[in-house]
Amino acid sequence: MLKRFSSLLSKLILVALIPSAVMAQGKSDFSKPMEVESSKEELDIKNNRLVLTDNVIIRQGTLLIRADRLEASASESAEQADIFIAEGTPATYSQTLDDGNEINAEAKKITYFQSEQRLELSGDARISQGSSSSSGSLITYDLNKQTVTASSSGEEDSRVITIFTPKPKTDTDEKNNENP
Repeated sequence: MLKRFSSLLSKLILVALIPSAVMAQGKSDFSKPMEVESSKEELDIKNNRLVLTDNVIIRQGTLLIRADRLEASASESAEQADIFIAEGTPATYSQTLDDGNEINAEAKKITYFQSEQRLELSGDARISQGSSSSSGSLITYDLNKQTVTASSSGEEDSRVITIFTPKPKTDTDEKNNENP
C-alpha cells in the first residue's frame, strides 16, 4: 500500500513540474550576456543611442538576430540599452529552446524589448517552429510566456496565414494502417 501511494505521489509531482519546465523554455538565454557586433558603429552618448550597420549580429545564449542595421537605445534612467530595433531585407531571429526545438523568424523590422523578453516583428513577418509557421503584417512573440500573436495590416486582402504541415508517414505508420 505504501509503495502504491509513493508511486502515485511521485507521478503527481512529475505532472505538477511539467508546466514549469515548459514555461522555462529558452529562459536560460536571458541570464547570459548579450554580444552585438557589426562592421560599423556610431555611439551618441548624449542621447543614449547606438547605431550599428553592415552585417549586424546579436547573440544572447542561443538567441541570434541578424540585420543590416540595428539601433539600440536606453531611457535616461537605464544603465544600458534595453530596446533593440533591427532592420533588414529581412532581419532574422532564431533561438533554440531548452527542449531542443528551434524557433525562426524574419521581418523587415524586429524590435527586441530585452527587459520584457518580447519581440515585435513587422513588415512581411513570419515565424516558424518545426514544420508549422505563421505570417502576417505584425507578429508579437512573448519569449517569456512562449506566446505568439499575429495580425494583418487591416487592408482588405491582408490576412494572417498559419500553416500546419503534417508529420510525414513512416513505414511503421503505413503497416499499422494496413492492419486495423
